[in-house]
Amino acid sequence: MAKLLFVTDLDNTLVGDDLTLAKLNQWLSEQRRIYGTVICYTTGRSLALYQQLIAEKDLLEPDILILAVGTEIYYPANKRYDSEWTAKISQGWDREIVVKIGSEFPCLVLQSSLEQTEFKASYYTNTKGLEVTLPRLKAILQNHGLTVQMIDNFGGAFLDILPTLANKAASATFIQKCLGFRDEKTVICGDSSNDLSMFENMLCPAIIVGNAQPELLTWHENYPPTNRYLAKNDFAGGILEGLEYFGFFHDK
Repeated sequence: MAKLLFVTDLDNTLVGDDLTLAKLNQWLSEQRRIYGTVICYTTGRSLALYQQLIAEKDLLEPDILILAVGTEIYYPANKRYDSEWTAKISQGWDREIVVKIGSEFPCLVLQSSLEQTEFKASYYTNTKGLEVTLPRLKAILQNHGLTVQMIDNFGGAFLDILPTLANKAASATFIQKCLGFRDEKTVICGDSSNDLSMFENMLCPAIIVGNAQPELLTWHENYPPTNRYLAKNDFAGGILEGLEYFGFFHDK
């Protein structure tokens, strides 16, 4: 074994089955202690909502925490945000304008304040007509000089508007380059549409857990995998299965 960069989504990927999570935690803890493996969680949650999760679930403290769908990079050990990443993604972004224009669309309803961050505006949506609404909204924002990306999840029931330079793939690649990890020594894991950017844009071993959302499974079927594995098992059990498939984990 060698040092890895292990990048995983939390809800419904790492978290979901406490027994297999404990087994994966044990393996990750050993890999970090013996080989210096770097554990990175990437989540749509804000820091406040992440703290709620760790109060409920037995998670290892990560070395790196990517929050709010890739818009924030946080280092738990010294409670520090990555200011270089923040400066990079702030170009072409004005959250106040995004929210003001979003309020003009009745089908978009802002989620709770805990879901809102400096570089993410999160909405509940009326999925009917969303394929028309989103291009209109994006065009209006572009007319205001903003460049954004929109990530809908769970069949379009949830929508995140982000700076165009920020998503889970961009933030994970930024970490990869900062720490000097090659693709073959990086692993990514996910279950839903907000993980799709990683599967689309990163060339490292990729694990889709068995309980993945239908829209991600449909994409997987339409784009034959090169270095991607669809697990039969769910949650952390699917991650362990994928790690074994790629030769990183050997069950005793």
